[in-house]
Amino acid sequence: MSETEEKGHRRRLRERFASWEKNSRSEEALLELLLTYSIPQKDVQPLAKRLLAEFGDLLAVIEAPLDRLSKVDGIKGNSIVLFKLVDWIRQHYAGNQVIKKGKKSTTQAALFDIISDEKKDQAAPIKSETRHKKVKIRRGSDMFTNAVLKEAVALLPGAPDTESLEEFRAYLRDNLHYNAEQTRQRYASYITRRMFSEGYADASIRKLAKTFPDNQVLRDACFYRFIKTEPLEVRIVEDLLLPNLGTGRIGRDLIRKYLAEKYPQAKSIKDCGQAVVDAMEAGGIAKIDRTKVTFSLRHILIPSFAFVLHSEFPEPGMHDIQKIEDNRMIRAMLWNPEQILPSLYELRNRELISKVSEIDDVRQFTTRYTLAEVVERIIVRGEGT
Repeated sequence: MSETEEKGHRRRLRERFASWEKNSRSEEALLELLLTYSIPQKDVQPLAKRLLAEFGDLLAVIEAPLDRLSKVDGIKGNSIVLFKLVDWIRQHYAGNQVIKKGKKSTTQAALFDIISDEKKDQAAPIKSETRHKKVKIRRGSDMFTNAVLKEAVALLPGAPDTESLEEFRAYLRDNLHYNAEQTRQRYASYITRRMFSEGYADASIRKLAKTFPDNQVLRDACFYRFIKTEPLEVRIVEDLLLPNLGTGRIGRDLIRKYLAEKYPQAKSIKDCGQAVVDAMEAGGIAKIDRTKVTFSLRHILIPSFAFVLHSEFPEPGMHDIQKIEDNRMIRAMLWNPEQILPSLYELRNRELISKVSEIDDVRQFTTRYTLAEVVERIIVRGEGT
């Protein structure tokens, strides 16, 4: 591509993005546009394709460890700084987090070194952080075309004992049963983002998976984490399943119609509809056949309830019971609402929470543990379902 053609191509990339043109938001188009700001006067489309093939998806590229990025041919300091700038903005504003003054992170120090080395036109290997910090990573981008929840449920029990997302992705890539390496990479990124949306592979769900493999407790925990990152699944449960509890079924065509009305310009309605029902089936929320979705209110399993409750109310303390009954994530689990209060008392009886109070109009419960602590107690004490 000549210099004139390259300038024209870059201008068209910007114009298509600014005008919301079709395909301007594909991961390849976004990454290519991003690279044009760090790599001047060069065709960056092959590099964008190569990065996506190696890391799996756009999110995995921008959050990749610094040492891995620095080893990619064609990626130097400017690109790494730009990726980490985008990643920092995403984390900071999505999670409403504030970086404390006076504390320079390992990543910040490494970036400073990259900038210095760039003056020498070199991109020396950089040490990445040894411990994954608890930071918010992106939530779902509304429509999704692959659930991969069945695979998550199957593979989590064998996950490595590490908080490293990179090691977890590598485990998934080695164990997902797909022939194409690029598919394994992409699906590994999907699973990692959905199961570990706090930015590190927390022990809570890993330990729960090892304790309850091939069990509805694990399916509940995985479905909960899935819907936390894919809000479209929650809306479909709220708008289509809950209003039809009386009949206990809806046609799959109703989901496709719902998606077509919400996203009239989308070209992936069929794939998204399939992914939505795949997630329901993998989570044990509904039964799926060729034409319909069958469902009903579900019995609450105490370990599942403890996991979701302590995820939604992470800080030990006193909470209003009404907040459980109004909680969208808990409603989307399709648990029988009449079992909520008895389940709270059962948690108290098992000493997994401190107290349940119902005095006049005041209805409260008091938690005493973090999620990690309550999962540990469930495992150590051998709490059943």
